[in-house]
Amino acid sequence: MTPKVIFFDINETLLDMQAIKTGLASVLNGDETLVDLWFANLLHHSLVDIVSGQFHDFIDIGAAVLTMVAHSKGITVDEATAKDTIKQHITRLPAHDDVIPALKALQSAGFTLVALSNSSKAGLDAQLEYANIRPYFSHVLSVESVRTYKPHAAVYHWACQQANVKNENAMMVAAHGWDVSGAKAAGMQTTFVERSGKMMYPLGLAPEHSISSLHKLIPLVTQ
Repeated sequence: MTPKVIFFDINETLLDMQAIKTGLASVLNGDETLVDLWFANLLHHSLVDIVSGQFHDFIDIGAAVLTMVAHSKGITVDEATAKDTIKQHITRLPAHDDVIPALKALQSAGFTLVALSNSSKAGLDAQLEYANIRPYFSHVLSVESVRTYKPHAAVYHWACQQANVKNENAMMVAAHGWDVSGAKAAGMQTTFVERSGKMMYPLGLAPEHSISSLHKLIPLVTQ
């Protein structure tokens, strides 16, 4: 079924995270490998918020987790420094090379495009503006409006309601297996983007499509 609305995850899916790896490494004794650990723990602790009935801003969780990762390696980083460092770099991420051509082609083909992110609304707006991709989206949706995080089903149901589309007529595009699996469980069509180092969660719900580049999304939805 051809989707009417295509939802895009932002961090890693559309935006290149290398800049934040370099930035956060500056407070982690220059060790960029710890940034992947930081991001994984950021996602983990956003899920802790979900199951414990809490909600904290994504950057606040990120700052708390950065202090934890640093501590585990014998590095001292206070939460204020951690938060300032994250805020400085996370809103200055460039789009991957395939992003703007793909969004432009999809928009020209008549698809409604929606940004759906765990980032705060202010942070998400800043990210899209910096990457020069804001004009391609009809809706920019942050989970802070529903005070829970992807992959909770409530986020996907709410997002589809905001875009006035039935779940089965919407597609979630993401480079995270947990995001794809969550959207699939909520009844959406799904496409996994095979960004460098990323693979689908083997025990997750299989996506309809798995693509190595966003260029390959266009023929899948326009055929």
